[in-house]
Amino acid sequence: MKGYGFQIEMKYTAWKLGFKLKEVPIIFTNRQKGTSKMSGGIFGEAFWGVIALRFRRF
Repeated sequence: MKGYGFQIEMKYTAWKLGFKLKEVPIIFTNRQKGTSKMSGGIFGEAFWGVIALRFRRF
């Protein structure tokens, strides 16, 4: 996966391999200028990528 899906894939892989995980919250400020970088392709990759991870072997 590329983009935001990479973070999901890395966390899931670490969990499947038995690593302990800890979430650390981060706070994003609202965008003041410009447009969102989130596109339909990025959303689709994250959505379908998460589903595909379930069926991947390690």
